[in-house]
Amino acid sequence: MTQIQPIALVSGATRGIGRAIAQGLASKGVKVLLGARNLEAGQKVAAQISTPATQVEAVELDTTSQATIDNLVTFIREKYGRLDILVNNAGISLDFYPDTPVREKLSRTLETNVVGTAALTEAMIPLLEKSGHARIVNVSSVLASFTSRAQPDWIYKDVAMPTYQASKAALNSLTLSYAKLLMEKNIKVNAICPGLTATDATNHYGDRKPDQAAQVAIQYALLDDAGPTGTFCDENGRVGW
Repeated sequence: MTQIQPIALVSGATRGIGRAIAQGLASKGVKVLLGARNLEAGQKVAAQISTPATQVEAVELDTTSQATIDNLVTFIREKYGRLDILVNNAGISLDFYPDTPVREKLSRTLETNVVGTAALTEAMIPLLEKSGHARIVNVSSVLASFTSRAQPDWIYKDVAMPTYQASKAALNSLTLSYAKLLMEKNIKVNAICPGLTATDATNHYGDRKPDQAAQVAIQYALLDDAGPTGTFCDENGRVGW
């Protein structure tokens, strides 16, 4: 990474894994811009996770609103001049809302998990190019792995979340495309799976905590120049696409 303090933007960072990623990066001396749809809520979280060495700064960001993306680009360009790390964490899952029509489920899920991620990434590329050592981390899920889903003894073989799994498979495709497009600019792009984690999104199922889940995202956000690009990984290593 750069010798000066790295600057990171984490989307969807007011709670759960996103908050843990922001806090973990701040603890390592990274200047974190905490993306929040509700700026006031984001400011409260930022105050809670700031460290003596690094002040986390809340910024308004709704990845389904191009206006907030454009405003944030202007803010970062004018205040910092560059961006070193982009963590695309914002995402939703609507499969377990039985009263929501499938067309609405899929449209809303893709708008956040895929379109919003692509729009934010595209908008931030000029700022990431200023870094010289930029990293993009896309928070995906092993549930989108076609390789894993084809295995009869896979631990999640009975899980069927059509809209969520489709959206994360599309996110993985974006990861591969951007890794190729940005390789010559020394911008590394990787997808990670944080694992099944007890958060609001999972109704706090299981005993895996957000700070544990965040570690793989932090690892790939802080890759050195010898690190990989265009990969899909969890805490145990490579995941098959």
